[in-house]
Amino acid sequence: QERKAVERVAPLYGLTTPLIRFAPDAEPQQVMVAGQDIYVLDTGRNAVTAYRLTSDGEALADPAEGQVVLRSGDVVDGVTAGPLLDLAWQAPVPGFDDKSSLLVLDANNNVFRYNQQVDGASVVEFGAVRNWQQASQIETFLGRLYVTDVGANQIYRYDPGRYEEPTNWFLPETVVNLAGLKSMRIDSDIWLLFENGTVLRYRQGEQMPYSLDNSVTAPAEPADLWVGDVGDETIYLGDALAERILVFDKATGEYQEQFQAAEGTPLNGLRSLFVDTIHGTQYILTDSNLFQERLPQ
Repeated sequence: QERKAVERVAPLYGLTTPLIRFAPDAEPQQVMVAGQDIYVLDTGRNAVTAYRLTSDGEALADPAEGQVVLRSGDVVDGVTAGPLLDLAWQAPVPGFDDKSSLLVLDANNNVFRYNQQVDGASVVEFGAVRNWQQASQIETFLGRLYVTDVGANQIYRYDPGRYEEPTNWFLPETVVNLAGLKSMRIDSDIWLLFENGTVLRYRQGEQMPYSLDNSVTAPAEPADLWVGDVGDETIYLGDALAERILVFDKATGEYQEQFQAAEGTPLNGLRSLFVDTIHGTQYILTDSNLFQERLPQ
């Protein structure tokens, strides 16, 4: 108890009943939440599955298997979906698209768009020239699409609704090595989490002097990074090996607290985080369950 007080451990009491229990052949990797819709990228089933929350957001509206919205091997607009890699959420883009969409990146440098109000998925067209070598992450911010290319050590930025000609986001003089990139988040700055637990912060194409507080042991197996939107000064870092979520101050990198299960090992196999600060809720994905948990006050 004394050690927990020193490390400022906030116990999570709501991890006894999962929101979703996944089948034994599932290998869920990423969770994305948009309003009442939950999307899970599952590499075991090579699919992205959609689930719907009740209007109060407390339970699944239909606790069945969910609806597969895209599967590896599906042929969409003549393009065969490869292994699925990453999800992003695109809000409506005025003048281009009046609906929000789920974006899905595959291992063949394709991006698919899914909107539940339209039948099925479609392919995002990037024009004739697209020099991606090995895209691994996608993210959106203020309508722009960002694509990390670990092969080219570059992040491409596409203006809202315009996918023909990207801008190289890193400045030419910025030294970049994206090998081992685990996840990317954007809050006007770009935040990159690497497999060794390092978190790097970039602003306007340049690396910022920044590091997370080392008074708490860095994750040996980082699972995911969540960075709050502008105005939310919090960073959440999932630690799969230690079965915990570390919380840091965004501006300073100072350690604040950590979340652990109140009992048992429900965070074993921690994979992905999604934090809804507006509703004070975090979604915690493991290799077998999805939990919905109130953020500790």
